[in-house]
Amino acid sequence: MARFLLTSPGPRPAYYRVAEHLWGSGCNFDSDGNSSQPEATDWTELTVTLRSAQSIQDNETDRLDVDQVAASEPLVLAIVSENPDLARKAAEFLHREAGGELSIG
Repeated sequence: MARFLLTSPGPRPAYYRVAEHLWGSGCNFDSDGNSSQPEATDWTELTVTLRSAQSIQDNETDRLDVDQVAASEPLVLAIVSENPDLARKAAEFLHREAGGELSIG
């Protein structure tokens, strides 16, 4: 399992942009999280899974979780996936889009 930490990020990209960055525009994905609307930038929880995964094993490697580490300041988001490349790609995207400090956690 790969885990990255993003400390003190600013506004995040819309949740669907994370999935599109990982799997391409128009990808078929499932999501869950605390985004109040599709364009919200203040979310702190996100799970995205590529729907085209054929097996449970594929589903685990095509899943990304982003969760707030603690309810304290500064905001720290843990970016986690069984697939190290997927976690890295998402972490670098979120870092580029939201700023903050990225580290391996």
